Amino acid sequence: MRNFREKSLQLLALMFIFLFVLNFYLGQNYTIIAPGVMVDLKDIVTVERGTKDEGSFFLTTVTTRTLNVPLLIYAAVDPHVKIQRKEQVIPPGWTMKEYMDYMEKWMQESQKIAEYVALKKAGYNPQILGDGAQIVGIMPNSPSKGILFPGDIIRKVDNEPVSIADEVIEKVANRNIGEVVELEVEREDNTLTLSLPTIESQTEPGKAIVGIYITTLNWKPALPLNIEINTGKIGGPSAGCMFVLEILNQLTPEDLAQGRKIAGTGTISLDETIGEIGGVEQKVVAAYRAGAEIFIVPEKNAEAAIKAAKGYDIEVVSVKNLDDVLNYLEEL
Repeated sequence: MRNFREKSLQLLALMFIFLFVLNFYLGQNYTIIAPGVMVDLKDIVTVERGTKDEGSFFLTTVTTRTLNVPLLIYAAVDPHVKIQRKEQVIPPGWTMKEYMDYMEKWMQESQKIAEYVALKKAGYNPQILGDGAQIVGIMPNSPSKGILFPGDIIRKVDNEPVSIADEVIEKVANRNIGEVVELEVEREDNTLTLSLPTIESQTEPGKAIVGIYITTLNWKPALPLNIEINTGKIGGPSAGCMFVLEILNQLTPEDLAQGRKIAGTGTISLDETIGEIGGVEQKVVAAYRAGAEIFIVPEKNAEAAIKAAKGYDIEVVSVKNLDDVLNYLEEL
């Protein structure tokens, strides 16, 4: 009996050690992406002299967390939870906090772009300027390693001036994967012209990038109306399209949502292009679970979104630009 107890305790100790080592390994190397929440934009967006209607536009989120043993079990039983290697999500050498801070900056930038686009569409004359796109990190597989460095400021892309980070991303994304793009960069007091091949984004398949993390240097927005957006800790640029729709809805007399619950995702560019995003499958599921009737999605994410929505009572609407969305809403 004594030997049995000793062996049981030894086995129990080994199990605890194994689980501790496994938990540490998972946390160091993997993250999960799961369906997040759906947020009614009426609750977090307020436009000066605007009105709020019965219909609702919603932003959708994904949840990104460091993997551990309980979350591994969760991922095994929920087909909508995706496990990814940490370097596919978080830049090497960054902590989760640093990554989330970076994504919060992109959320702020996407809000300003959305405000500009919406106000311009509503007939105002907004302005939004910056002093270029500053590099804050280099991706591990980037062709720019050893060529570009954190602190460099991108002033031109293919000889066209850029003042904000979104313009750099947009111009590079218009290239085919593998094509060479020319960047004019300011480094300390020197101006350099550098040529780099584009690569495919790991998080947004089919999208051309040069493998850098950037933010706008010295935002200088000049907007004719005050717009308040409070997203809390939600980060990233993927709610840009939905911010535009909510701002327009508050500025126009009619209810653009026609009394419906309309969710969606997609970045917004200054030229009103709606860009692809990551985690679309999880966002569709989050929208369905929260009761959305319609899900607006960038054209390049449409195939994955339609597949994720199979068997769910939610309509997926593929769009390329803001006019596509507004035309669809008019026909509801």
